[in-house]
Amino acid sequence: MKQKPLKLFWIVLPLACWTLALFIQQGLEERPPQPPTLPDRSEASDTIFVDELELTLLDFATQTEDERPYVLPADALARSLSSRTRIRERDIKNKPKNSPDIKQDKGYYFIDANQQKFAASKLGLDFKHHFQNCFLVGYKPFDVSEIWMPHEVLTMRLKYQLDEDNFAGFQEVWLTSYEAFQRGRGDCEDHAIALADWLIEMGEDARVVTGTHKGGGHAWVVLIREKGTFLLESTDKKLRRLFSSYPLAKLAKDYVPETMFNREFYWINSKPEETSDYTGSHWFKNGRITY
Repeated sequence: MKQKPLKLFWIVLPLACWTLALFIQQGLEERPPQPPTLPDRSEASDTIFVDELELTLLDFATQTEDERPYVLPADALARSLSSRTRIRERDIKNKPKNSPDIKQDKGYYFIDANQQKFAASKLGLDFKHHFQNCFLVGYKPFDVSEIWMPHEVLTMRLKYQLDEDNFAGFQEVWLTSYEAFQRGRGDCEDHAIALADWLIEMGEDARVVTGTHKGGGHAWVVLIREKGTFLLESTDKKLRRLFSSYPLAKLAKDYVPETMFNREFYWINSKPEETSDYTGSHWFKNGRITY
């Protein structure tokens, strides 16, 4: 008679474990997708969030470009690059990190009263939205003596990897120049940001360009110098030991620039068919980041 409780225990235990497993499985199925576990991105003074960008909608007829006042329109309107739907700036700020559609989030561009784009934001490594300029954080890994060296170092340092492979199915996650170099992998915009920021630290007029290359979305770098504008394909793994081996931008016909940015400004190409000139009057300097 003393053995009956023990036998009953071994009968009830598997049943209890099976029931518990069902509850756990049901809970996991109902849970919305979570961002992958990644290091927290520090909110340093050079990280600017959506409500901190300043841009003007005033008439600038009597002011020079550098004198323009910049004021963010109240509750700015943005358009989703994923769904093409409109969204208010406050809704972007308040969007939870575990939102069911966060993996499909490709960013937003902001439009003024004239329906003109003036800024764009992307998900960062902290899964918050940051303006594209803010991914250029003023980072150079070390000093170099020649202008072609940053490209050579990054060619060897960075491995090309799509965001959906790098971040467990997320369509678009941008890295700062520091994060890209430290992680050692990323896609085209991560390569371009790391290269442009290093060149800017060297005193060069380098800009990250977004647009298309042979019909596909892409990002690259242009370097504007007295001798001309050079196009630097940051994902090109060919080593170039002379800067003269980099092509002039006007000869790179397969690249169609749409926007470009540095640490401070955001430019819009008003003539997408104009693919060879990165300094002409068809480039509108619409947004300015202030720190």
